[in-house]
Amino acid sequence: MSDLYKLAVCYYPEHWPQDQWARDAVDMYTRGIRYVRIGEFSWSRVEPQAGHYNWDWLDRAFDVLHEAGLKVILGTPTATPPKWLIDAHSGDDDNILAVDASGAPRRFGSRRHYCFSSKAYAMHSARITETFAKRYGHHRALYAWQTDNEYGCHDTTRSYSKMAQGAFR
Repeated sequence: MSDLYKLAVCYYPEHWPQDQWARDAVDMYTRGIRYVRIGEFSWSRVEPQAGHYNWDWLDRAFDVLHEAGLKVILGTPTATPPKWLIDAHSGDDDNILAVDASGAPRRFGSRRHYCFSSKAYAMHSARITETFAKRYGHHRALYAWQTDNEYGCHDTTRSYSKMAQGAFR
């Protein structure tokens, strides 16, 4: 395959049975795919509770993809902060949820349910990104990083939170 035409795909191993991963990886490689983006929505799966990490499944996904000849583009999981983090910062002066023009907070459970101006969100995003970098930065399958995805999608760029108002002013 020419260097000009390299194919990539998004893959969410956390949504598939682990006994299917190797077959999927071989199928991807056989069809000409060389790069696989993973991890972008995995924060709650990797860190189900504050400071408690579950790396086993993601370690295995890296290894399975590598064994099939695929290169990994690892997305930081910052597009979907976990429920425990939202709950830990609800109702305080640094609520992580964005707020609409009528003062109602965005609901948990979609992409980008956070306020871009939240200092708590920024701090925890930096922490989880650094944690991912320490874990996978030297993995032989890692090809590149995706630091975020679809910035501003799902009508998420505006927030009328106290933090956003302060940052604007």
